[in-house]
Amino acid sequence: MANNCTTLVGIALDCRDNVGGIEAVYIANVDTSLAVTTPTLGVVAFGGITLDAVALDATLTAMEKYECVKQTGALTETGTFSDENGTVFFTSVASTVFNKLDGAKLDELYELAVSAKLLVLVKDNNGKFWMVGNDRGAVASASTEETGTAYGDRNGMTMEFTGIDNTPMLEVSGITV
Repeated sequence: MANNCTTLVGIALDCRDNVGGIEAVYIANVDTSLAVTTPTLGVVAFGGITLDAVALDATLTAMEKYECVKQTGALTETGTFSDENGTVFFTSVASTVFNKLDGAKLDELYELAVSAKLLVLVKDNNGKFWMVGNDRGAVASASTEETGTAYGDRNGMTMEFTGIDNTPMLEVSGITV
């Protein structure tokens, strides 16, 4: 008996020509609405994302850039699948690190923390952009601020942004920043 829910296409073995980590996170506060056109195979063009009824610009001028310390940030997605409940959802978490703890960074952390919905795009170290939260957006979900103990310890903060959606995170194509 055929299963009409899925169309499998397989996954080929890739070349070993990529690296881990993230370079930057681009964030915008969502005032009224966030919408994504139906993506094709997990990829959406930048013009397919609308922020407060305005199509996202390829240069991301409507978004703030948060540069990550090299080899400290990560984007992780976990799929949760339940046979018993017939449910599928994906939780994406972008973890970012910023050195040198100071009042201005703490003010920015607070503004992000109280935002009810954020548009979060993560640029990985391969130059690809990923959307955290797809249609439902993301929120600041955790932070750690620390002075360190020894001279060689980090003095700074870690921030996490989480999105939960019924589909995997989307690759966003056509961005020119």
